[in-house]
Amino acid sequence: MEKVLSQNEVDSLLNGIGEGKVETETDVPEDDDSLQAYDFKGKSGPYHHRMPALGIINERFVSFANTSLSKAAGVAIEVGVDEVDSVKYGEFCRSLPLPASLNIFKMEPLRGYFLFVLEGPLVFSFVDTFFGGKCSTHVKLEGRSFTTIEAKIIERIVKITLEDLQRAWTDVFGVTVNHSRTEVDPQFAGIAKPDDIIITTRFNVDIGNFSGAMTICMPYTSLEPIKEKLSASYKSEKMEFDSKWRAAIQERLREIYVNLTCTLGSAAITSKELLGLKKDDVIVLDRKVNEPVSLQIGERKKMLGFAGSFNNTKAVQIDKWINAE
Repeated sequence: MEKVLSQNEVDSLLNGIGEGKVETETDVPEDDDSLQAYDFKGKSGPYHHRMPALGIINERFVSFANTSLSKAAGVAIEVGVDEVDSVKYGEFCRSLPLPASLNIFKMEPLRGYFLFVLEGPLVFSFVDTFFGGKCSTHVKLEGRSFTTIEAKIIERIVKITLEDLQRAWTDVFGVTVNHSRTEVDPQFAGIAKPDDIIITTRFNVDIGNFSGAMTICMPYTSLEPIKEKLSASYKSEKMEFDSKWRAAIQERLREIYVNLTCTLGSAAITSKELLGLKKDDVIVLDRKVNEPVSLQIGERKKMLGFAGSFNNTKAVQIDKWINAE
């Protein structure tokens, strides 16, 4: 049975609390430095999902890069989209495998800088391919930097891919892509602050038996001014319009048969009057002879004309088209 405090015990307890003789809130946890405040201004969702037009741009870039890189290297090269993500710039820099070729470029008239990353193994594979090698994957990368020859190959690859990127953007938003500089240390790239959100698109590049990666990074703040264009449903009239195909469809449409009917007028009679009709009886319609009659295709009125005859055949002379909804 639980012990019930007497009134004297309750009074003594309250006096002790008031004078500080009795400790209270002993279960309050101590300050923990490991707890971090939540950043409400930080990443609140996958920003790239709000811009479906970026997917179309990536697909066009892949198509252009497959052709241009294969032509430049003299071997079949397959480029494909591996992953699109929205991350903080600082996190992305920490995840980069070094060495890597970090190429900073601008996309006028968009503000700020963008980043094109060629990972080290891919760079050495391109160099190997350009000089007739077989893309050996056993290359020691640690502590290495790019030689003058390798830097020239990188410059050529970057020039080709940035031209393809500019073409890929054409039907969404016209941009002019210009290469600014090349770095090997992420801390010197500086296209955004560490806590800024960037949209990264990682591409797989298959050269023979080797598979490498290149990444395009775009700060969200640079894309924000045109987010309506990137968020809208994408329609590319320039890519999809084909005058020959359109002419062929129009020709086929002209060959379709339609039922054309002409209403000369109408009259309301009773069943008794209908049953009593005889030869030479006249039914008076609600339209005069000199008034226009309507012509229908299906249930829709399309034209107005005047009834008459042509070459001893009943006919209707078209007067005008009806532009009805």
